Amino acid sequence: MTLEAVIADQAKIPQGLESYYVEKDGKFVLDVTGMKTQVDFDNYAEALKKRFTDAGADFAKANGGTLSRDDILAHVDTALEKFQKASAGNGGGDDGKGGKPGDDVAARLHDLERNVASQTDTIAKLTEERDAAIGISKTTTIRNSLTEAATKQGATPDGVRNLVTLTESNFEVTQDGTVVTKLDAKSGTPNQSADDFFANAARQKEFRMFWPASQSAGADNDGGGGPGPGGDLGDGNPWSKAGWNVTKQGQLFKSNPVEADRLMKAACVKLGATAAIR
Repeated sequence: MTLEAVIADQAKIPQGLESYYVEKDGKFVLDVTGMKTQVDFDNYAEALKKRFTDAGADFAKANGGTLSRDDILAHVDTALEKFQKASAGNGGGDDGKGGKPGDDVAARLHDLERNVASQTDTIAKLTEERDAAIGISKTTTIRNSLTEAATKQGATPDGVRNLVTLTESNFEVTQDGTVVTKLDAKSGTPNQSADDFFANAARQKEFRMFWPASQSAGADNDGGGGPGPGGDLGDGNPWSKAGWNVTKQGQLFKSNPVEADRLMKAACVKLGATAAIR
């Protein structure tokens, strides 16, 4: 006589065996110690499916991996189908290969979790490389734009290089690729183009050392002169008699030691001098 593990109608329980069945979820289940019923397997399958579904949703939010949520759910359906066939064909026993019906599902779950972890790591590395490449590209774009603008405004070759080094931190690249001053730039006005920035700088006393003497002297009309011939001893040189200024000496030596050394030599003084000679 074959006994059914689960009977929906109490009246169909074989006579005399009523005490061997217990009611679970509206059905009557054969009460055998250690035996898993179809209801147990169905509940297990639903729990696994929910776990896979949640994992798929979380992975989809990562946005960028090669597995989509639908890909993961397809693996889930395949695993559950095999699981259900194994449990139905073996009556809740093993899978015919010496293992339990859930072993295949657990193995697939492990593989999927490992795949997700690998994809997440790959995404993180690619994102880091992308951000580094974007940073290099933006820096190059800014420096090229500043070099072109400073050259166009007539700065000396050395002045161009120094100007780019001193001012590039004030600039950023907009979404359309334009180079402009930042909103919180220490020099210039917000959203100012490189051309406008250097056109204004060429007329300012603190930048005159980066332009030829004749240009900077004529720009602000104070007769101070710039870094060119005859201008190194004007008030634009903080080591000269006309422009002696200890504060500016320190600032210039810190920001541009090469230019500071050149101006000190022009004024015939050394670092630490307490008075001007020329």
